[in-house]
Amino acid sequence: MNDAQGDFDGGLAYRAARHRIVALVTAPGVDHDAIVPATPEWSVHDLVAHLAGIARDAATGNMAGAPGDAWTAAQVERSRGLSVADLVAQWEQDAPMIEAFFSSAGAGLAQRGVIDIHTHEADLLNALGRPVELPADFLQWVGALFREELRLVPRVSDLELLRARLGRRTEAEVRAYDWPSDPGDDLDWFFAFGIAERSLGEVSAPT
Repeated sequence: MNDAQGDFDGGLAYRAARHRIVALVTAPGVDHDAIVPATPEWSVHDLVAHLAGIARDAATGNMAGAPGDAWTAAQVERSRGLSVADLVAQWEQDAPMIEAFFSSAGAGLAQRGVIDIHTHEADLLNALGRPVELPADFLQWVGALFREELRLVPRVSDLELLRARLGRRTEAEVRAYDWPSDPGDDLDWFFAFGIAERSLGEVSAPT
């Protein structure tokens, strides 16, 4: 584990991301029916249902099938009758347990949940027409993690690497990166969460 990973507190980062997301989705005038393009055609409401649902499932031990499509779809479906305010309150109630776990030494691979919440924060920012930006400490941590995992790493920012690996970039966009050598005909090893069918047209915040 490198120094960036050792100093990073996943629980604190998750909590901060949760608070930023809540501020985004409860701001005046936000359309909770707006589609979030980087998801399975989820609305803003559905994405909050997914995030709150993860915390609820973790708190109640409902982890069978995690993190599969059926498990996440169930989180969205069971929350159809709840408002975003209801979901935010539920998330606030369940989050301390998962945040404490992400801060613990035993979190291990489960800290992928910290990556997930930041990925969806970026999804929401893009869907709401906002520049995509994430905290520097998180990006440094996830960038180091991904660079350790990959056998061939393009010369891109940590944010761009995150968005691409998590399925938010098309194959053409990724092939256009500055690679140290030809990635070849098969990039399946690079994409950890599928390949975007169309460009999201994201705008990153100035650095």
